Amino acid sequence: MKYTLLLASFLLIGFGFTQKHVAPFTGTYQLDIDETNQVMIEKGMASAGEKIPDDVRKQMESITLKINKGSISMNMMGNVRDMKFSDRESSRKDGQCDLVLILDKDKAVEGAKEKFLTIITTGEGKIQLKSEDGDQDMDNFIWSRIE
Repeated sequence: MKYTLLLASFLLIGFGFTQKHVAPFTGTYQLDIDETNQVMIEKGMASAGEKIPDDVRKQMESITLKINKGSISMNMMGNVRDMKFSDRESSRKDGQCDLVLILDKDKAVEGAKEKFLTIITTGEGKIQLKSEDGDQDMDNFIWSRIE
């Protein structure tokens, strides 16, 4: 009985430490269109004088990102993409934590470079996800917490 109680205690302690880095960021986020546009202007991908058409803005407003413990999902115009991850301390100086993507065994390539996203805070309730190689479109998106 003592050993069962001891083992159960260790398991509960272990579960308490899992996904501890991502915990402050779990929730639902919506694409912050104006700040995302500003990032794109700074990178030369958009013009400062260019107005986002209303129909494009409406589509962008429907894009959401949901971060759960162990998974992240993006909903873009009804298409949902889920990815599993494990979290760890950030490898970037400006990062809060890394989400190391867990690929399905049939999609994994032996010897392939580890894929991860780094959560960077950009303001009150706002985050940015940057890929490990820093060369993805998703790096330009700023997300505002809505839940």
